[in-house]
Amino acid sequence: KQMNRIFNFNQNFSIRIPILITVSFLSIISLLILESAGNFKTEFFGVMFSRVQKQILWIFLGSVVFVVIQFIRLRFFHEKMPFLYTFFLFFILLPFFSEATKGAQNWFMGFQPSEFGKIIIVISLAKVLSDNKKLLGNIFFLAMCLFMIIAPILIFILQRDLGAALIYSSVLLPMFYWSGVKFHMLAFLISPIFTSYTILYLNIFSSYSDQSGYPITLLVVYILINFVYVINFLRQNKIGRRYKIIYISLYFIFNIIFSFIVSTGWENLNKLDSNRSRDLVGRIENFVIPSLNEFSGGWHIKQSMVAVGSGGVFGNGIGEGSQVNLRFLPEADTDFVIASIAEALGFTFIFLIILICYNLFYWLIFYAQQSTNKFNSLLIIGFSSILFSHIVITMGMAVALAPITGIPAPFLSYGGTFTLTCFTMLGICNNATNNK
Repeated sequence: KQMNRIFNFNQNFSIRIPILITVSFLSIISLLILESAGNFKTEFFGVMFSRVQKQILWIFLGSVVFVVIQFIRLRFFHEKMPFLYTFFLFFILLPFFSEATKGAQNWFMGFQPSEFGKIIIVISLAKVLSDNKKLLGNIFFLAMCLFMIIAPILIFILQRDLGAALIYSSVLLPMFYWSGVKFHMLAFLISPIFTSYTILYLNIFSSYSDQSGYPITLLVVYILINFVYVINFLRQNKIGRRYKIIYISLYFIFNIIFSFIVSTGWENLNKLDSNRSRDLVGRIENFVIPSLNEFSGGWHIKQSMVAVGSGGVFGNGIGEGSQVNLRFLPEADTDFVIASIAEALGFTFIFLIILICYNLFYWLIFYAQQSTNKFNSLLIIGFSSILFSHIVITMGMAVALAPITGIPAPFLSYGGTFTLTCFTMLGICNNATNNK
């Protein structure tokens, strides 16, 4: 009886062509690059496997998971959301009981809880937003939804996993917008993010005045954006005068409070004298200004840009790149796999990857529009946002346009937990498109 509630074997089953093309093409590129970028052998359940062999195994297991998901009732996730979210909060605490890996405490017994958590956070937010359409204009309801995201983000920051914190925050704006939240409410909720970034940038730059940067430009742009937004909001005729005054007052108070919290928190963090605090300071500095600190990511950026530049238009050939072969490029098979591809296959293949990913996201948004089930369409938008953020950030990391956060590229980077998570997310999206 329980199995009948979870599974429905009468559901429509077909694999969408854009999903199939994207997964197949990116997986093949991944295996080709892994052959030259760190294809060393490691023990896996008592057997020695190369990284290519292990990645083939993860792709196979991910494909099985994808097919199984096609027969799961998506309503089951909707019904079990409170349990799933509670389990998720305890689940992501597990890395606190394990040793730090490469500075971040985000692994537990060989897997990353934050990866599987991405699935649960989207399901949770999709349920809450789809079930409470009448409350989308209520600031307190939206603040509660915001807290659902902030709670795990704070845990990830304590675990020094800024990449997970960034990815989790990326689902908020698209899912709010898709559910029907008005723009001025979105601006109210996300404005502290830009305020925090500006304050952090100014604080960090004041300590590294010898580095090149644009603090004055950033401050002017920040002020202009807020000025233009406030003027446009005040000119709207559909909103009452009293509401406008209250809104603008709270908008500025909210941002002033955040700027004070961020500035004070940063000052106190710098005063702490421990390896953990110094490591976190270095990570945040490079998160805000990617090429700043050589010991917390700056070296990675420099080597990555050399690899991208040396690849040119058509690349040096697989296994022929000096940055990858001579191990100058760190994490060539995971975080900086885009730089490895650029060095081996050139900008031509990078552009082809961009086109294929664009095609995938175009059709996912189309499927979300066609869905008559709000919960299902929000699932598609949420998972699309996560995959899109991974692609954009890893592309940006390769050329110093995004912070070094330890974020892998979907279906391109080596990794078991992440590969299975990507297959699961696209599996749910495929299920949602077949069963509208």
